[in-house]
Amino acid sequence: MQSDNSTPRPIPHAERLDQGALGREARLLRSMFEQYCRKHHGSDSLCAECQKLLRYALTRLACCPFGNQKPTCFKCKVHCYRGEEKDKVRAVMRETGPKMLWIHPLLTVEHLLKNLKEAPDWPRNPNAKKQQKNKEAALASQSKYRD
Repeated sequence: MQSDNSTPRPIPHAERLDQGALGREARLLRSMFEQYCRKHHGSDSLCAECQKLLRYALTRLACCPFGNQKPTCFKCKVHCYRGEEKDKVRAVMRETGPKMLWIHPLLTVEHLLKNLKEAPDWPRNPNAKKQQKNKEAALASQSKYRD
């Protein structure tokens, strides 16, 4: 397990946050955390606690199985946040969300429009059927040799 004093590990799949819908959502998240931290912790840059929570949120965003077709977390059928972090991020969003309309109007409107759409079902692993067929074939060949 990683201690708080060590250098944080890189965010997995961080390149996904550079462009597209995930990139826009990451920009909105960063801005929300900056506003929240400025108001609650009185610093111009993110404090350690907010930095850690933002890092967690960005990691979850980068690893989202829906990729750029990701629904808003509120509508999503896949719950990837742990309980405590989910409550903290929800508090940040609840407080700073309405203010984002003035700071990042296009990103906020896009997020609100996404919230009106129905979330897709859990994305299936494209290799799942192939793997299942391979397992069935292996079992069939094993049973054939037993007879």
